[in-house]
Amino acid sequence: FTAPTAQLRYGAARAHNRAMAEFCDGDARLIGVAMVPLDDPSQALEEINRALDLGLGAVWVSADAPGGRSPGHPLHEPIWATLAERRVPFILHVGSADLSIPDPWMNDGHPDHRSARGGAEVIGSKDLTVIHHSAHRFISVLVLDGVLERHPMLRGGVIELGAGWVPDMIRRLDHAAAIWAKSEPHLQEMTRTPSEQIRAQLRFTPYPFEDVAQMVSESFPELYLFSSDYPHAEGGRDPIGRFERTTAALSDSERSLFFHQNFNDLHPNSL
Repeated sequence: FTAPTAQLRYGAARAHNRAMAEFCDGDARLIGVAMVPLDDPSQALEEINRALDLGLGAVWVSADAPGGRSPGHPLHEPIWATLAERRVPFILHVGSADLSIPDPWMNDGHPDHRSARGGAEVIGSKDLTVIHHSAHRFISVLVLDGVLERHPMLRGGVIELGAGWVPDMIRRLDHAAAIWAKSEPHLQEMTRTPSEQIRAQLRFTPYPFEDVAQMVSESFPELYLFSSDYPHAEGGRDPIGRFERTTAALSDSERSLFFHQNFNDLHPNSL
C-alpha cells in the first residue's frame, strides 16, 4: 500500500494477486484475498475486476484515506458498486495502515523493555491497545459518507483487529448521524441508522481473549465471527476452546451465527 510510485504499487498488487490465485487454485477450502490499493480509482477498479476474474474472493484495502480522499468520495463509487454487484467483500486487516503507535511513543527510556517488534511478531503490547483506530476511522467515514446506505449489498470484514471497540463505535455513529442531521443534510437522507447498516453489512473478528457474549449483549449477534491467528501471541494457544467458553452464555442460534452463518453472509460466493 505504501510503495513510492503508482507503477510499483499496482505492479506489486498484480503480482501478489496472480500468486494468490495460483496458490488457492484447486483447493475449495481456500478463499484467496486480493490486495488492491485504492489511490488511483481507475487502476484500482481494473485490478479488482482482474483479481475477481482470477477467482479471488475478497479484496483487502488500505484503511488510510486513499489518494488523499475519503473512501466515500464519488471517485470511489464504481469500486464499491462493483464489489456489491459481484458479492465480494472488502477486507480491513492488520497492515491496512501504519502501526497506530509511532516510534516516538515506543521511546520510554527503558531499552530493557523488550518489544515483539522486529521479531516473529509485527506488533507489541502498546500497538495492540490502539490497533483498531485506523479501521474505526475508515468504517465511520464510510458509513457517514453514505457508502453502505447507497450499496446495501456491499459487505466488509474487519479482521484481526479485535472487536471490543465495535459496540461503542456503533453507538457513536448513531449519535453522530442524529445530532448532525440538521447541519449535514445528507445524513437526513439515510433510510437506515448507522447501526442498522453495520448490522446488515459488516462483520468483525474478536480476539480469543475478548468476551463475545458481552459484545453481543451490547450490540448484535450478526456482527461477530470466529477467527484464529494461532500461533501469534494475540491468537492464543487454544482459540477454539476460549471462544467456546466466551460464547457459552449465547443461545444456540447466536452461537451458530458466530461459528458459521456470519462467515457465509460475509462470503456468499463461497456457498
